[in-house]
Amino acid sequence: MSDDEYEEKRSRIIQSIRMCWIAEQSIVSVLRKLTDELDSSEDRAGIAFQVVNYMARAFDIRLAVAGKFTRWHAIGGDLSDEETEERFKGFIVWPPEA
Repeated sequence: MSDDEYEEKRSRIIQSIRMCWIAEQSIVSVLRKLTDELDSSEDRAGIAFQVVNYMARAFDIRLAVAGKFTRWHAIGGDLSDEETEERFKGFIVWPPEA
């Protein structure tokens, strides 16, 4: 994959998860959408790493904070969907307030 193709794919994924957030206001929905879009050939650690990076970039979240999303059970963490929604309420504020 060329650099241009990679950037185009990354931009498309970021736009997709932002639109998901705007439509559903659900962290779990965004995480599901994101993991569906990522390369499924990766192992859980690779997917978790990508989730952190995409969430940080898409929603202007510090990497240290975005790293907490790895606790979601579908990518190897210990939090259920309900616990994930509750624990991370307020982590995403999008679109940014002017």
